[in-house]
Amino acid sequence: MTNTDWRPFITAQQIAELGQLVNRLRAIDRTFRVFGSRQHRYSFGPVLPLAEVRAFESNHGIDLPPDYHCFLTTVGNGGAGPYYGLAPLADFGRDLSTAFPFSQSVESIAELGQRVRGYELPGILEFCHQGCDNYSYLVVAGASYGTVWDGRPEDDDFRPTGLSFAAWYRHWAERVLRLLNNEHLVPLLRIGMTEADVNALVGGDWKKRQALSRAVWLFESSDIPAQLELDQRGIVTKVTPWSFIV
Repeated sequence: MTNTDWRPFITAQQIAELGQLVNRLRAIDRTFRVFGSRQHRYSFGPVLPLAEVRAFESNHGIDLPPDYHCFLTTVGNGGAGPYYGLAPLADFGRDLSTAFPFSQSVESIAELGQRVRGYELPGILEFCHQGCDNYSYLVVAGASYGTVWDGRPEDDDFRPTGLSFAAWYRHWAERVLRLLNNEHLVPLLRIGMTEADVNALVGGDWKKRQALSRAVWLFESSDIPAQLELDQRGIVTKVTPWSFIV
């Protein structure tokens, strides 16, 4: 079994707040602007009885991370969540009791001399499909226990988010709520504005990066659902609202 000394620090109220955030999303995003929401529609699967969760843990020789365990028994089993939503609790054929072998990003398992393929890695729950063969995984055994990793097993590529399940889920919900609430600012952005004009008018944490293969700069903010193009003088030449919130 995995050490669960940090279980007492997770409260049912903290987990219940995650469900409340989704209720807010459901009320605001009536046209399903958030990526993947047309699939999960901000609904959850039925909560799992405590006995069923404990039986899953016993059968696989693990303790589920306490925040995820509480989520399953108080909020729901699968449904609303990042990308295409959360998958119901399942092992997907993986050995869950053997430790997940990584604690830092891995771009190629083969380069590490590992004989296992990404699809066969142990100690992780495959619990969120991002699309294009990318997934989010919850580590249930090993040094990275309790944290969420992103991976593309087809390429043997795995990257840590550094977040627990509850922190990962809250980050998603609060971020998309903020973006939805800021959509009304996008029509204020105009061609001819300067970077200073944009910051003064709508705020946000705008950052500039060179566009690939084009002599323009991209100006983007994690808080405002639009991408701006700047010329070499820093003048806005194009405003592209996001087609969906992600």
